[in-house]
Amino acid sequence: MARRKLLRLPFLKIKINRQTVFNIFGFLILGFALILGLSFLNFFSQDSEGKILYQLNQLILKKFGGLAFFIPLILILVAIHFFNSKKLKIIKLNITLGLILIFISLLGIFRSGDYGLLISENLRFDFSFFGSLIILFFTFVMGLILFLNTSVDSFFIFIFNILKKIFVFTQNHLFRNILAKKPKIKEPKDFIGDKKTPFIIAPKKMLEINPSVNVSSPSIDKEKTHSKESIEVKPLSTRQKINWVFPSLSMLSDISQNEADRGDVARNADIIEKTLDSFGIRARVEEVNPGPTVTQYAIKIAEGTKLSKITALANDLALSLATPTGTVRIEAPIPGRSFVGIEIPNIRPQIITLKNLLSQQIFTNNPDPLLVPLGLDVSGNPQAASIGKMPHVLIAGATGSGKSVLLNAWISTFLFRTKPEDLRLILVDPKRVELSLYNGIPHLLSEVIVEAKKIISALQWTVSEMENRYKEFAQAGVRNLESYNNLPNVEKKPYIIFIIDELADLMIFAARDAEDLITRIAQMARATGIHLVLATQRPSVDVITGLMKANIPTRVAFNVSSMIDSRVIIDTPGAEKLLGRGDMLYLPPDQAKPKRIQGPFMTEKDVQKLVEFIKINNPPVHYTTEVVEQKVTFNTRSVGGTFVDEGDKDPLFDEVVKLIINQDYASASFLQRKFKIGYARAARLLDQLEAAGYVGPAEGSKPREVIKRLSDQELVSQEITNV
Repeated sequence: MARRKLLRLPFLKIKINRQTVFNIFGFLILGFALILGLSFLNFFSQDSEGKILYQLNQLILKKFGGLAFFIPLILILVAIHFFNSKKLKIIKLNITLGLILIFISLLGIFRSGDYGLLISENLRFDFSFFGSLIILFFTFVMGLILFLNTSVDSFFIFIFNILKKIFVFTQNHLFRNILAKKPKIKEPKDFIGDKKTPFIIAPKKMLEINPSVNVSSPSIDKEKTHSKESIEVKPLSTRQKINWVFPSLSMLSDISQNEADRGDVARNADIIEKTLDSFGIRARVEEVNPGPTVTQYAIKIAEGTKLSKITALANDLALSLATPTGTVRIEAPIPGRSFVGIEIPNIRPQIITLKNLLSQQIFTNNPDPLLVPLGLDVSGNPQAASIGKMPHVLIAGATGSGKSVLLNAWISTFLFRTKPEDLRLILVDPKRVELSLYNGIPHLLSEVIVEAKKIISALQWTVSEMENRYKEFAQAGVRNLESYNNLPNVEKKPYIIFIIDELADLMIFAARDAEDLITRIAQMARATGIHLVLATQRPSVDVITGLMKANIPTRVAFNVSSMIDSRVIIDTPGAEKLLGRGDMLYLPPDQAKPKRIQGPFMTEKDVQKLVEFIKINNPPVHYTTEVVEQKVTFNTRSVGGTFVDEGDKDPLFDEVVKLIINQDYASASFLQRKFKIGYARAARLLDQLEAAGYVGPAEGSKPREVIKRLSDQELVSQEITNV
């Protein structure tokens, strides 16, 4: 529990809490503000009761004129600040300061009261009449921006949108009046197509619905002449390239009272030294690195001490320190330093907002369009990485550990920093609820893909796009996308980020095809500007295969349930000790050990506001429909590369399929009992079922999981026939 600061009054020999003193001042100012507000009522006069209220009202009216009613409001806001505390933030300082600036500027502009006249005359004497108006006007604008807590661009965009709506409303009203005055016109088709008719700004929906209106635009003309067999990315319209409006970071929400509680740091350092000394290890805490989720204590050990002795004491240190989660992570050694890091979870973690990260210099000074935020490390330093250098990334962790939040933060970063002509996205969401919010934005190549067959089509399209780009690079004599885009007189090609939110659902539907296509993209697509971001909550070997891991060097591991899952993701233990809620281990391709980072946080409301802003302030989009219209053919190849031949199929194969189709697991002993066959024949049947895609691969002595279930018996027979 945090200590409270006390104010000592020696002449009274008492101690008073500082917050109590602030509250007393707040009540005094609040009471005075209410009395001033009461004085504006017309119930008082010089000769009746309330003489002081009458005189006070006359005084402030003389000094401030008609704007005197601002005074009680400003005093109330000032009084509320005295009631603010770490646990309760009633009002922010920018609101009060903004209102004061607005009040001062209005006093000078309207020359209200003695003080308004004083401000206006002094500014006029020093800067002339027009100079005083300019100063007061910009003071008013600064006060309004500060009061609304927004940026200049968002403020002017807001004003522009209001004026635009007023203009459109006026035009539509005028349009209806003109039509009402011309009842003789019976055919609106002739009216619109007549060349002699004066041009009228019609509503946008009329132009889209009426098929007789010939509206030509560069994007529509290109679509008409576009070959159906072509798989190139459709270019954006010229208007969309020029008039792109970047969203402002001010639309992202702030987290109030966002400070970590790390407990008694000095006491924890003393406990660590005493605990290690009790086990015969001489060590000293050299420094403390306060992080958002954990606090790292860097200890210096005596020469000749084995690191294995310290790493084996993780549970003993957790017991001595009484950590909130009962775990302690030991990093031995800290990369680049001759220290051993002992990471203790904070009592209350710090929430890292996306707005805070994107405001750091690591983003403001780096124009890389593929730069994405990672979060804060254990020392509190902001971390970011470029997907172009990854070049593909695998994200895995248990449900609720922070995978989808990280994906939303990365996608939102692309929307804040890039134009659709520079970067395009393919979003895959088999769960149908995580990424569907982004439908309708121009950065997408197609609508968010949710059907498994369309996912395979999108992967095939991506492979074809990669091969076409390599052919064009070869003709141009360049090696990668950056060199190609720097050539003169060529249409620049955008980066393509392929994001799959849940890989396990895709692997259940078509494991062989998905593995082949993902592996091919991961092997060759880096130079063409195509990158993969794969996420899954089921980090098992049948989802994250060895072939995928060999070609995707960058990994992000969130909290998992077991050490085995941690080894599948990052090839080392450690992810099972993470705390969840964005706590992750980041393994870049150029390092052998993962780095602990607290990931960024953003709410669903922030995503909705961002998407809505992009839809309102930018022109409509034309998606590349060929992405999900590729011809999809599934193969039934087994892991070893062989096919199930009809002549080699066991006579009991059909009956085994009918038996296991509604089961969760299948094993050799189960088939032995049901069909009274030997172990060798049962094992061969399981291999044939795996090759046909009905059961998963073997996992030691565990039963095999049934991954394909069909409720319709006719569909079962059809699948068997195809095999």
